[in-house]
Amino acid sequence: MKKVSLFILMLVPFAANAAGTYYTGAYQSPQTRYSTQTYAQRQTGYNRSYTTPSYASTRYNTYNTAGNAAAQNTAATTQQSGASAQASKKTGFWLDAGITHQMAQWQFEMAQSGSILSYDNIGWNVLDVSAGYAFGIGKTTMQIDAGLLYGMQWGESAMYDDDITNGGYFLTSWTGDVDGDGQKDSGTFDQIGHAMSIGTSKGGNMLGFNVGFGLTDMFRIGNVRLTPSVGFRYLKYKLTTENNYGLAVDTHACFEVNGEVQCDPAIVIIQPDGEQQIFWRDNISQTIPPKDYDIPSGSVISTEGTYYYQQPGESHSYETTWMGPYLALDMDYDINQNNAVNARVELGLPGYKSVGDQPYRFDWQHPKSVEDEAGMFGAFHFGLGANWTTAITDSVALSIGLTYDYYTVSGADAKTYLNMNYYDDLYNKRLEIWKDEYPTDTEDYMLGLVEGVKGDTTAMNIEYLREACPGGVCKTDGEIESFYKSLGIRVGISARF
Repeated sequence: MKKVSLFILMLVPFAANAAGTYYTGAYQSPQTRYSTQTYAQRQTGYNRSYTTPSYASTRYNTYNTAGNAAAQNTAATTQQSGASAQASKKTGFWLDAGITHQMAQWQFEMAQSGSILSYDNIGWNVLDVSAGYAFGIGKTTMQIDAGLLYGMQWGESAMYDDDITNGGYFLTSWTGDVDGDGQKDSGTFDQIGHAMSIGTSKGGNMLGFNVGFGLTDMFRIGNVRLTPSVGFRYLKYKLTTENNYGLAVDTHACFEVNGEVQCDPAIVIIQPDGEQQIFWRDNISQTIPPKDYDIPSGSVISTEGTYYYQQPGESHSYETTWMGPYLALDMDYDINQNNAVNARVELGLPGYKSVGDQPYRFDWQHPKSVEDEAGMFGAFHFGLGANWTTAITDSVALSIGLTYDYYTVSGADAKTYLNMNYYDDLYNKRLEIWKDEYPTDTEDYMLGLVEGVKGDTTAMNIEYLREACPGGVCKTDGEIESFYKSLGIRVGISARF
């Protein structure tokens, strides 16, 4: 049962002004009105263009030339030339920090095995810090920024490991007395498994960083300033599952009536001579009159893989990485000299990799079980963010905002890692049994290579695994579809130098 292989507009404020998703710093302190200089004149470290209100320039000139008619004319001239003042850009450093609370979901689905695994309602508390620097080259202002974040899972969430909704997983094919009439039937009958387990996820963690380069306020639409940028984003999160409870049922007969499906568990009677007789409930109930099965003494009745399991410790563990380049557009709008809003749209083409540790090996051990991967540009990321900011001093501002991220990949390749020591030991045990009857050419007889000898199904399946999964690694191309989505609210503080 192969389970798989598993954010955000990265909570990093994207270096504040550098990426504009969060606080952009377009504000002016109330203290300005009592100063002989405007905010823009004093804050040379501000990395965005500052739109100087006309009345501020007028007041400044009028204050310094009271009663002087020539100076009054100078004030009018300054007011009329506000456009050139508004177009100026400031350079310098900025620093941002914030805390975000997010709710998220991560899910992956497997095409062939029909398995879906989902971690729902994941709570994250994330601390982010970012910094940037804006500098002028000629008439153009450019900016570089970098950010780092670390998140911890908040509370508990549920994990669902579902092999029912999407159809279940293929087990094996049978030939034999399927209808229970005492005669070997022709044809092949596929055995399918269905399972569901539910566990508790807690104690996860998240790590991310980004670096970017942009052209500050490259375009304007009315009073909105636009900054395009390119960058690289990395996001890794780890989720684990404890207290996992599940039920697995290997079925052989499924009936569909009016869209409703009922499946019966597969039951195998292994007779003393080794002959296997496969039947299920409807072999008996649909026979008129009901057939009385005569089970020979010494036979073994097996319900195959139908069982319940409980794992109080850690059962699943997945470490998932989204990493790659992005394009972004930041938008800034000044409401007044103290308040502003900003937003960001980001599109990325990251790679995807998820490494899983699962409880479904026959030896119940937990080494690396699965690995799913899509190369760089193989996945897609869409991010949105918006903030409202307000000044508390000339160089410090508070912000509150929302973030949304959606990562997705389709057709990722999957690898399953088998414990071949377990299968080799089982193969050798079957070989010792067959030596009692076939002391020479034992393997040929056991593998059904001698005409007239059916062979050992278990041994033949192990031999097939060796061929299909060299070194114990089974590969399936285009197997995985996965997505991660999150919605968060962030509060932060920014400083300009």
